Amino acid sequence: SFAQPITPRKVFYNMNSNKLNKKSYFLTYFTLAQFLLIISSTALLLSGVLFLIIAHFKTSSVTPSHFTLMIEAGVTLLYQGLGRFGLITASLFLCLLLIEVVIRLRHDNLMNLWRSIYLTIILRRFLHQDESSENRKDDQKAQSVNPIHKSFNRAVRQTVIELTDKHAIVCIKLPNGHQAQNILNSMDEEIKDELSDQVSQYYFSAPERQKNKKWFIGTKRD
Repeated sequence: SFAQPITPRKVFYNMNSNKLNKKSYFLTYFTLAQFLLIISSTALLLSGVLFLIIAHFKTSSVTPSHFTLMIEAGVTLLYQGLGRFGLITASLFLCLLLIEVVIRLRHDNLMNLWRSIYLTIILRRFLHQDESSENRKDDQKAQSVNPIHKSFNRAVRQTVIELTDKHAIVCIKLPNGHQAQNILNSMDEEIKDELSDQVSQYYFSAPERQKNKKWFIGTKRD
């Protein structure tokens, strides 16, 4: 069940013990909510396109053949299926969003929610590495995909930053492979600088690794 009882603002990061111990609701479900939004939007968009195709069939003055009727029936089934699937996934997304909104209204404020979403997108773009590389062979240029950067990008696409009235918490998934992790480790200072520029009201400590995640914890300045 998505509506499991939680206490998200009993902050999972204890500043006295310097130890991460619990994820908040936002950090846990943001990537899932994003996925649900994308697939529901895609399904509803495709359903809308199919609806227009069906409407064109029905308004056509040409007498439909048996084959055309079969195609129309198949398109109608697909339209209905995509529509139902899109509505279900959209409902799940709205449920996740509503829970987060209620949590923010009770324990924080909505502005921090919108800023968290915006900064998550900004930080993901900042971390993204160009996957294409240029190779020369027989005096000819050829484009290829850098597997290290591909692995790196796959991991950092799950980066999430959450702002609250007291803390800024950044969670970055560690990529698979030693070389990809080295790229991320070499960016620690750049990430801190970017965070300081984006949210200057927070002071960020050195990153901390826990299992397959890297955390940057910011404390709001007095």
